[in-house]
Amino acid sequence: MSIVIERYEEFTPEVANATIGHLFDAPITATEILTLGEGVGLMSSIARARLTLASSDQPTVIVKCVARTDNAALSKGLNFYRNEVNFYRHLAAQTPIPIPRGLYAAVDEKTQDFLLVLEDLGDATAGDQLITCTPEQMLVAFRRAAELHGRFWGRASEFDWLLYQIDMRSILFRRDAIFRPGVQPAMDRFPEQFSGNRADTVRRITEQYIDLFLNALGGEPTIVHGDYRTDNLFLVEVDGRDDIIAFDWQNTMGGNGTHDIAYFCSQSADADVQADTTMDALRLYHDTLIEAGVQGYSFDECLERYRYNLLVTMITPIAISGTLDQGNERGVALGRKLLERSFAALEAMDCEALLK
Repeated sequence: MSIVIERYEEFTPEVANATIGHLFDAPITATEILTLGEGVGLMSSIARARLTLASSDQPTVIVKCVARTDNAALSKGLNFYRNEVNFYRHLAAQTPIPIPRGLYAAVDEKTQDFLLVLEDLGDATAGDQLITCTPEQMLVAFRRAAELHGRFWGRASEFDWLLYQIDMRSILFRRDAIFRPGVQPAMDRFPEQFSGNRADTVRRITEQYIDLFLNALGGEPTIVHGDYRTDNLFLVEVDGRDDIIAFDWQNTMGGNGTHDIAYFCSQSADADVQADTTMDALRLYHDTLIEAGVQGYSFDECLERYRYNLLVTMITPIAISGTLDQGNERGVALGRKLLERSFAALEAMDCEALLK
């Protein structure tokens, strides 16, 4: 029987032994829970669990469960918890990019309460979206995304549990439950970010959201991370070179790969990094796909899908700024920063020209 919890404090020695006890050479006699992700884990709750074994060893693991805020209902509506559990059950072993090892993954199909236990990467430093990525980090993020997309290109249909980005119920939910109700509150909270014609641009995105979504996410589907940003990456160095470890696979779906890279750029890179690095990163992304064996996918199509995805990924800054419970002061600062970067990306790539 699958074991799930509602709060990470419920990860007791009994639960720990029943889920991951077989991984250790002695029984787990105590668990100490240390909260993580303050102001970051808007859509779920995350903690570090220090385990005490009968042998006196004290290994640590990461425990993830449903959000403590009203965002939990939205996450369940978008199948975030189900998606991440299924990623670790069915895709993690084939994923070519570095990820934390999954130790236990279970979800209640009716309630979507879940329990995910991951290896603790210890001193690895997660990115902070309030701090821009560097050009080098942007390049490696685009390359790693292409490795993921190239591995699963044309294979999405192999996974019968997989949900797809192009699904009319999901598109309407995103537009009507997240984007549309968030626009005016976002404008009211951050009026300085909606100067010039930006307010009109966002309203036009709302009105044309379905067509934009179809243009952005059409084409050959692959596996996409769906929430590909520095807050969901450990930024590491390997042999003196920048690299990433990708976590938080809650929005894993079948879809268009340029969604991941447009999302990364608009959510994680300040305007100067975007200006200096975007086209080089796009070329690297496309070249890596071709090296992985992808055929019949021109750079021009890649670029156009990328521009359309910059428009539809506006949903995230609008959601954080106007729809979601922002959690604390960091959530407010994050909303402001994401609006600033997203508008910079739209304007740099002349995405308004794609709007009717």
